[in-house]
Formats: sequence, structure tokens, C-alpha cells
Amino acid sequence: MPHSPQVESSAGAIRKLWEKHGIKEPLRFLAFCLSLLPIPVIPQAAQALDRHLGDKAFDEELTKVWGEISALNNAVAKVPALEDAIAEIAKVVEGNEKIQANVQQFLRGLGTHQKEFISIVEDRSYQQIIHALVKAESAYFITRTGSTNSIENTTVNAERTVLHTSGGSKNFVNHTTFQGTGGAVSMHGISTQGNISVQGSSVGFGGNSALIFGGNPFLVSGSCPFCNHRIEVDRRALAGYTNIECPNCRRSVPFQMPHS
Repeated sequence: MPHSPQVESSAGAIRKLWEKHGIKEPLRFLAFCLSLLPIPVIPQAAQALDRHLGDKAFDEELTKVWGEISALNNAVAKVPALEDAIAEIAKVVEGNEKIQANVQQFLRGLGTHQKEFISIVEDRSYQQIIHALVKAESAYFITRTGSTNSIENTTVNAERTVLHTSGGSKNFVNHTTFQGTGGAVSMHGISTQGNISVQGSSVGFGGNSALIFGGNPFLVSGSCPFCNHRIEVDRRALAGYTNIECPNCRRSVPFQMPHS
């Protein structure tokens, strides 16, 4: 299955640590932690991890957290590919507040704060930022020339965040929180247009800017051939399936995914 650039970069960083320290299963959890960081930060965070790995207290805490994760989902240790393990760990973390707190603790200990985080998507490209933690003084999500940027299940910890679109582009923001010292703003199922800025609990609008409810780029739709009911579903939920049940007539409907 395809993985995000953050997952691939974090897996590569952990494999380098395995080469130096030997393969240790709990490092799979640290690979997940690294995958929440912006790509430019991952190598320096991995260097910080390298310094922590010889610490007995750190090793004991890491082993304890790994034991809790493994008990909730034994697939995290069984899947051979590190990238797939990161995906399995994400499922565990998403549903467990205690482990989420441990993730935050490990990330804080890595000193990953940076001055600026900049995400640029252009020339009819598509980017996903999922289950990420962005920590910076300022964060910029810039989407141009017919492109789409999807920001989901993410926390942006910055004093000022700018969501900019132009040239028929859009930022889709879902289950994401923008945090600053003066408060926080959460967005669910919203597309942004123009120049939107978030500071604390305030949202600022530039000229011709708007927040639009809806606009999920993964949403696909079609009509049931039996009752003509309109069916809408997130295409990610269809992965691995060839039929879908119509919510109106409850009959099984075959489908074919449209080309991206």
C-alpha cells in the first residue's frame, strides 16, 4: 500500500538507527512518532533519538509504551514492513488518549520546534497531511494553480497559521486543530478559499476569502441501479471492496473506482 512521504522518511531514519543499535521492536513506535513531524525535521529528530537510546530510563519508558500498544494490536509487531507497522500503530494511538499523551511526551523531548513550517502544493498537484503534529512559530499551507491540499487529523501548534489558495486550488481541513497561546480553532469538513489566517482563537479573512463547509476531495458519488438513490462515500473507505450496500434499499451494488 502507498505511504505518505513522512512515513517513508521516518521509516528510513529508524532503519539507520537499527543499523547502529540493532533491530529493536519498540523503535517501531518511535518511527510512528517521527512520522508526525514535518519532513525537514525528521532527520534532526532522529539524531536526538540516537542520543536518548542509551539512556536506561528512556529505554524502560519506551518498552512500557510498546507493550501497551502491542497488547491492543499485535499486528504492530507482526507486519514485516516498517511503513505498514506505522499505519497499524496510528490506529491504536487514534483511539487511546493515554498513548496519545505518550506520543506528545516523546515528541516534546526531541526538541522539534522550528521557526517556520511551509507546505507548498502547486501545478495541479495533490498532497495529504494526515495524523501530523506541526510545531513552529508560524505555519503556512500554500496551495496554487489547480492543486489540492488535504489536512486531516492534525494538530498545528503555531502562533500564526496561514491557509492560502489561488488559481482554483483548495485546502480541505478535517478534524484538525490550530493551537496558539491565545486559544485554539478546530476545523471539520471545511474547504478554505483565498487567504485565511488563524491566531489563537481568531480567524482572519483576506479579500475574497471564505470558509466553505464540504469539499472533501475523496468524496465519490453515484446512483443505485435498483432504487436510484444517490450514494456518496469517502473513496478511502472503499479500498479492497468491489461492492457497496445501498443505504436506501439495502441491496449490494458493484462499483468501479474512477481514475484519479
